[in-house]
Amino acid sequence: MGSTSFTTKVVYGNSASLMVATRPADYHSAPHYHDCEQLNWLQNGELWVFVDEAAYHLRAGDFIRIPAGQVHWSWNKGDAPCTLIEVHSPGLHADPLVKKFAVSLHRDGEVPDFLGSPVNTFLPENASFDPSVAEQKAE
Repeated sequence: MGSTSFTTKVVYGNSASLMVATRPADYHSAPHYHDCEQLNWLQNGELWVFVDEAAYHLRAGDFIRIPAGQVHWSWNKGDAPCTLIEVHSPGLHADPLVKKFAVSLHRDGEVPDFLGSPVNTFLPENASFDPSVAEQKAE
């Protein structure tokens, strides 16, 4: 994700995690996938979300679903930050990038019984997948 500065807050339970992701203008994530379904709601701003070769221009109030295992990424092409609310099921609490700051919502003494523990898998730079095919649709 380069040197872009952004904020992310994550909470999780047994079956899902909830992420509040504020992304600045020009934020561009790397194509990745995970073995969990992802439901997104754009709270404010605008954001392009790419799923495989499809491009979706989200505006405040829009929703999108990303099926488990689908390559996806996002790009804030606007001049202002945006805030994306993401739900992952099973939750991404075990992902090495997320677990450092994710907060459990389990009660004291409760033993977690996780539905699963998927992680983000980023495509290698030499992957045959070409994100420009989808990004051309955002012109």
